[in-house]
Parts: sequence; structure tokens; C-alpha cells
Amino acid sequence: MPACAGQPWGLGPGVWVSDHGAAERALGRPRGSFGSEMGICSEQRVRSRRCDVKTKLVTRIPCTPCPAIKKRVCPSGWLREFPEKISQDCRYEVQLGDSLLSMSGCSLECWKDVVQKACCPGYWGSQCYECPGGAETPCHGHGTCLDGIDRNGTCVCQENFSGSACQECRDPNRFGPDCQLVCSCVHGVCRNGPLGDGSCLCFAGYTGPRCDQELPVCQALNCPQNSQCSAAAPTCRCLPGYTQQGSKCEALDPCRSSPCSTVAQCSVSPRGQAECRCPENYYGDGTVCLPQDPCITNNGGCPSNSTLCLYWRPGQVSCSCKPGLVSINNNPSAGCFAYCFPYSCDRSATCQVTPDGTTSCVCKEGEVGDGRACYGHLLHEVQKASQINMMFLRLRVTLDMLDQGCREILTTSGPFTVLAPSISSRTINASLAQKLCRQHIIPGQHLLEESGTRSTRTWWTLAGQEITVTFNRFRKYTYQYKDQPQQTFTIHKANYPAANGVFHMVTALRWQPPPELPENPTVSCQILASTEAFSRFETILENCGLPSFLDGPGPFTVFAPSNEAVDGLRDGRLVYLFTAGLSKLQELVRYHVYSHGQLTVEKLISKGRVLTMANQVLAVNISEEGRILLGPEGVPLRRVDVLAANGVIHMLEGILLPPTILPILPKICNEEQHKVVAVRRDPTWHRPPRTSPLRSVSTSMTLPDSTS
Repeated sequence: MPACAGQPWGLGPGVWVSDHGAAERALGRPRGSFGSEMGICSEQRVRSRRCDVKTKLVTRIPCTPCPAIKKRVCPSGWLREFPEKISQDCRYEVQLGDSLLSMSGCSLECWKDVVQKACCPGYWGSQCYECPGGAETPCHGHGTCLDGIDRNGTCVCQENFSGSACQECRDPNRFGPDCQLVCSCVHGVCRNGPLGDGSCLCFAGYTGPRCDQELPVCQALNCPQNSQCSAAAPTCRCLPGYTQQGSKCEALDPCRSSPCSTVAQCSVSPRGQAECRCPENYYGDGTVCLPQDPCITNNGGCPSNSTLCLYWRPGQVSCSCKPGLVSINNNPSAGCFAYCFPYSCDRSATCQVTPDGTTSCVCKEGEVGDGRACYGHLLHEVQKASQINMMFLRLRVTLDMLDQGCREILTTSGPFTVLAPSISSRTINASLAQKLCRQHIIPGQHLLEESGTRSTRTWWTLAGQEITVTFNRFRKYTYQYKDQPQQTFTIHKANYPAANGVFHMVTALRWQPPPELPENPTVSCQILASTEAFSRFETILENCGLPSFLDGPGPFTVFAPSNEAVDGLRDGRLVYLFTAGLSKLQELVRYHVYSHGQLTVEKLISKGRVLTMANQVLAVNISEEGRILLGPEGVPLRRVDVLAANGVIHMLEGILLPPTILPILPKICNEEQHKVVAVRRDPTWHRPPRTSPLRSVSTSMTLPDSTS
């Protein structure tokens, strides 16, 4: 497609002109361009077409406490997926005191569309202008257009072509599609160019296909310049584009036919030809003027590390700060920088400038979050909630109870779920706080859904009490302690996040303490011997053949199976362990003892893995109900923190079986076989008639497994 809409004049052969420049002037064209494809341009085509490449990027924000995931925002420029895609398979770390906790958390999926600006083939520059000659056949098919969003649309013509759109033959005396044919006009102008056919427009007084034959009848007329004459009509007539003024043919204004680009300036040369000049901030030959885009070169003079170049009009751009940056004295062209705006981060967070020149909110050590919201340990978050409006008076008793009774648990361990009573003011002393706080703490992080998808669930407190939680028809959560069913508690606001768990606001505090454990300053082995609930395990300790190590200085952590748990081995395994399997029994005993410290229940939860005296790892997990489970079989703890002078004892509902002693009973297979393998034949012996041939006989007997 040509870049201009005009077509060459259709002047046939045999037309006489008075001089060599008359044809060009008649057509309003530069000398030597007669017959070229571009012709007279009535207007410059201004077309733009983008072919941007859109890519969807997906990322996940860093792992964060699950109760806070709803408030977590995606990074600047990113959007949340709808429906939300929340993953609960990540972990985050938080330093609480001397303990580095690895907590299970949630991660949110965010997305954004990244648009890479691009021009369609055949278009160029930041505004994607059409290449000279048209996008379908750039440079008229005679060259290569420098297209693309960061290029200038220049046509690089092939060897035989020239012009801003490769629309002309480089040699004005050539014509044809490949500009390889040579014009043969002697006294005339050749119809040249890629679309020319090589025919001649003869000067006045000449005729013939090559304008090499004289025409005396016209020469005798002495026609004025810029006129034509033919033998058929031997009179002088002004050429097209000229008008008779007395005895002369004066040229019309060559710019009247709009031979230039619409943005170009047209002027008349001394020879009467139209001259086209592109204005400032454009470039080209005048018939085609291309706008200059300064953004293509050196980012338009804008600092590339902190600003964007914005194209406004040809030759004019402006600088704009990249997202998240601010300019110096409102002058982005001087550069932009990161700035921490007041109150953009959490009160406890620090605003930092990252190496890439952006800002970032960073929570202090011991807190987690995205910096806009930071969460500390459970006691800190309950204190923070008490500072909102009138909540201080409602939470003062809870703060006293948790601070005096369970401070170490809530500030160094986790995860835990705290039931925080919101009640009227009432005093509480340290002794009572220690008795009450553990029955308001559940191991693990237990969230309550707004929709109540589960109508009933069970929790177990650190004090070993069973709680039944119910979602009622009033769309509220209530709960009851199994040992105190006459009182119902209501959860009126749930899912307050903390670095090491979650807490729920409840309507009342349970004032009835759990059954007290007798204070016993004796060592672990004496407690086991004097407590009926551990009598079976004590028998194992006395008869396993190991020295009595539990009366040493310790400190020890003993996982003592209950009597019911030991009775579970009365299927033959216990008898075998006391007799032929004594080494396995010793391994089993060591598997129930941790000899490197006193692990109370909160430390046990935080540790997650315990290396027992059997030199085997014992995994510690928390069930959905908040029960503490040990080992691969998930044996629950029934009673916790029975303190001794040299350690602590936890009661198990089952017995821990180290993998190295399984199976406990050996696979016994006593078998006797009787088989005839050869027979000597007597030559005098004859087989009786109608008898079966001799067969080998095999008999076997399997004895039952020994259970003694």
C-alpha cells in the first residue's frame, strides 16, 4: 500500500513539451521522478496499531499466620485471586526469646498482568506508527522497515531503490519492478520508477517512441516554454499545471495539489517545482514525514533507573517516577527515590529502602507479618487488643491470669489457642492464675470458620480437660468443659492472630481450677513406684535388667504408659519380652525416656522432635482436637507435667513401640517333613496287576506360634 493516496499522471507517449523539466513541473514532482509510484500525495496516512504481549504472573506472599491471611494484602501492583487461593502447606519461623519456632502457616496467591508493549509487524515507535509504504508491504516491498516499539521506522532500501519509502529507483534513468531496465528517451522524459513502463514524453519539436524524430511543423511555430505541440494539432498549448498568461505559459502553484505530507511545508523552487520539508521534530523527505520519539534514544533523557519516559507528541516527552518512588523537588527528570511515608508501616515495624530502590516495611524480631501489620507472641497480642477502646477493663483479669500464670508458655512456645475471657474487673493473684490459665490454653492453632462448616468439634486443654465446641442455630460458637457440663461459654469474637497461635474472645472465665496434682519433691522412680496409675510400667522398669537410672540427678522426661496401655501387650508380647525378648524390652524402656532435660508440655510442643535414650527420634504432633501425639502411631498424652525433683513425667494412653524392635514376636515356623527319596528294586519282584505306581510320600506338620 502506498504511503500517499495520489497516482501518477496518465500522460501518453507522443506528447510534446518545450523543455526537459516541463513534465516534472506539470506533475509537481522533483526532477527525474516522473512516473514513480508515489505520485502526488493528498495526505499522509497516520495509522497506529499495537500488538502488546500480555502475560499473567502468579506469586505467593510469604508464609504468615493463618488467622492473619484475610487481612494480608498483595504486593503493590498485584491482585488477590477470586475465589481466594489460600494454601496451608507452608511454614514460617519466629524467634521468641531463645527459641526459634517453626510454625505452620498460610500463603495467599496473588496475580498481575504484565503488559509488554509491542508494535504489530509493520509499525514502529512508542506510538506504533505505520511504516512508510504501509504495514502490509513496508517500504513497498523494496526494503526493510526498522519496525518495533524501540525503533524509528526508517526504510533500509534494497540496492536498486531509494526514497523514504523505497518508492523510487536509485538511478532515475531506470524503470520496471526491479529497476533494472534502462530508459531510451533521447529528447524526452522517461516514465521511470518501479511502476513506470519506460515510455517517453517528448519535448516540443520531437516525436517517436524514443523522441528522436524531429517535428518541423511545431518547430516553425516557435511555441513558448512550458507548452506542447503535436502534428495532429499543430498549435501551441500550455502543459498541464500551466496557464496561458499573454504569450507565456506560467506555472500554477505546484503546492496546490498537496504533493507533500500533511505535516510538511511546501514551497516553490526557483525552477517552479514543489519542495517539501518536514517540520521540526519530524524526519523524512517531505512526502513522508515521520515523528521523532525521543523515548527511543537514551530513555528520552530520563534517568532509566528510577523514571519512565512518557511520549506526549513528536519531539516532546516527560519523565515520570516509577511506582513507589517520589521525585526530587517535583522534578522527575532529576531522578526519583524511595521514601517512607509516615504511618505506612505497623507501629512496631521499620521502613527500609531495598537495594532495588523501593521501600519495604519490616517487622521487628519476634514478630511476623508483612510490615503493614505485625503480630507478636500471644501475650503481646492480647495486651494490644486490650488497648482498643474500652477493652482494657474487660481484659485486665485475662492479662493478669496469663501474665502471672502462663507467661513463659505464651511468650516462648507454640502454637497455642487461647480462650481470652472478656469480663468485668476482678482481681486475681499469682497462685490462682497458675491454676486457671492452662485450662484456657489449647495446644495447636484452631481457627473457627465464619460459616460453621463443622457443627461440633472437640478440644483438649493443656490441663488435660476435654472441651466440646458447638456452632448453634444463632450462628455463634459455644463450648462446655466435659467435667463442668452445667456451664456454657460463648465465643463472641474469634481468630485474633499472633506469631505463635491464635486467641478467641469468650464471655466468661472458668474459675473452677482443675484437680491439683500432689506436690512431690521425690525423684521420678519414686513417683512411678508410689502412683497406682503407673504400677504396670514400674514393674517393667524393675524387671527389664537395666540399672535404676531414674533415681539419678537427671533431669529426665519420662513418658510413662498407663496401666491400661501396658495391658494392651497381654497378647503374648509382654511374656515374650520378659523372657526371650529382654533386649527388646530394654530398648522399649529407653524409648520412653528423654535424658537431656525436663520437657514440660509447652517445651515438648515447641521442640517437635525428641531424641530418646534409645537413640531414636520421637515425633511430637498435635491433633485437630489439640491432643499431643507421640511417635508414628500418634499415642496421646493423658496427663501432663507430673513434676519430680529430677524431671517431669507425662502419662500416655498407649505404649510407644520403637521401630527397631518390630515385630516383637519372632516368626516361628517349626516343620517336620518325611519323604521317600529312593527305592531299590528287586529283580525278582513283579508289579501286581491293577496297582498304582510307586509314589513319593511327603508329610508335614506346623506347630502353632509359641506364646510363652
